[in-house]
Amino acid sequence: MELRYLRYFVTVAEELHFGRAAERLQMTQPALSKQIAGLEKELGVQLFARTKRSVQLTVPGQVFWEQAKQILSQVDDAIQLTKRAARGEEGQLRIGFTATATHTILPMLVRKFRDRFPNVELTMLELCTEAQVTALQESKIDLGFLHPPINERGLKIYPILEENFVAVLPKHHHLLKYQQIPLSAFANEPLIVHPRQEGPVLYDGLIQICQQFGFQPKIIQESISLQTRVCLVAAGIGISFVSESVQSLVGTDVICRALANCPIKLRFAAAWRSSFTAPTLQEFLAVLPDIYSLII
Repeated sequence: MELRYLRYFVTVAEELHFGRAAERLQMTQPALSKQIAGLEKELGVQLFARTKRSVQLTVPGQVFWEQAKQILSQVDDAIQLTKRAARGEEGQLRIGFTATATHTILPMLVRKFRDRFPNVELTMLELCTEAQVTALQESKIDLGFLHPPINERGLKIYPILEENFVAVLPKHHHLLKYQQIPLSAFANEPLIVHPRQEGPVLYDGLIQICQQFGFQPKIIQESISLQTRVCLVAAGIGISFVSESVQSLVGTDVICRALANCPIKLRFAAAWRSSFTAPTLQEFLAVLPDIYSLII
């Protein structure tokens, strides 16, 4: 049964007059009567009781009218939902992010996007950079906020910002005599760092820079948790490093100091699959330049 027959029937049921119904449908009355007769034949029931003076719904016609209205309403809802999805106003988006993202661009970005598109379902997953790259390539997330450089195979990258690192030291540490600590001063100092498997580029960069200054870094502990690393520093076990944007989170039991002429930076970017062109992603990416202008 074609939907147009339901629309014909509902219009006649609402008007209870073939002439007025035909006018609303912009068709002739004989053509409309023929369509309704065909519908009744297909159903095998009489939908309308007709006389020369009136048109009334039969009992089966009343039942069919209620059901037909629901069907047409659902179809109209489906059409509107589909159109909103095509505009990026409906649907879902799976987003991966590093812990650093929660202290920089991500809160503003998500808030602005949800203000514009409150009906898009966002699934947020905290993942390290390497895990995000894998999740993107395996289509487990749609958008990532991570730290380049990465394996960009099949991915697009949108650079967002770049930050310096600072050293996190226990109170009364002898390196606090520097306002900017030279990298050579970390020779023989115990270091507490982010695990290599969670960020191999930064980890290897630290090793290489230390070697350029003539020493092998003394890494005594690795932890993905910022809180754990800060706790170990406060206990006097070693020195750690954080990006500038999170130094306000380290608390008062430790002290941050800038690094002198450190070439290692924490880069931050958005990444997504080149083949993924969903409207929800495109609308989310459209918010990025607005947020970027607020943080530079």
